[in-house]
Amino acid sequence: MNAGATTERVHDAVRRVILTRGLRPGARLDPAVLADGLATSATPVREALNQLCGAGLVDARPGGGFHVPMIDAPALADLYRWNEDVIAIILRSATGRLSGGLTEPGPAVDTATATAALTMRLAQASRNEEHQRAIRDINARLHAVRLVEAVLMADTIDELARLSAAVDLQNISLLRRGWRRYHRRRQPMVAEIVRSLLRD
Repeated sequence: MNAGATTERVHDAVRRVILTRGLRPGARLDPAVLADGLATSATPVREALNQLCGAGLVDARPGGGFHVPMIDAPALADLYRWNEDVIAIILRSATGRLSGGLTEPGPAVDTATATAALTMRLAQASRNEEHQRAIRDINARLHAVRLVEAVLMADTIDELARLSAAVDLQNISLLRRGWRRYHRRRQPMVAEIVRSLLRD
């Protein structure tokens, strides 16, 4: 296996562990330990961790190595606002037909994955690669948060269904209102969401 393929495999494995909350916020990511567990050398692990730093999924601390990012309530509030801003920009510039159809949450698909799929469909309608890149990064950074939301908040599946219905109707105005409401529901809960993330 070549170095590029090994780095990609390691990247995907570490990313998956972080997204599924297999590591707590603040946990140290030791390249040597990860390399042992992934049957590789430390070099592709370091390369993968540096790539994940670029996506905001890993922190590199000067002299302190790599860590799963810590999150606090102000940072999560900012991330929600950033998500809302990016979606608003996408909806203003969508030039393609919005593709409909909700990726149904269920045993095989959680609400975090379904939300990511819906926001990516919106980004693809804008036909702007930067929008898609921004949404990919935001979805990754919010994945663990959205898993917690589904436990703490009622009606997240119904909320997604309403947003998907607005996509089916090609109703940009309804989508704007729906996403604004989506984010307004979460802002007052940032402290509780962070506590749950740190507790589990």
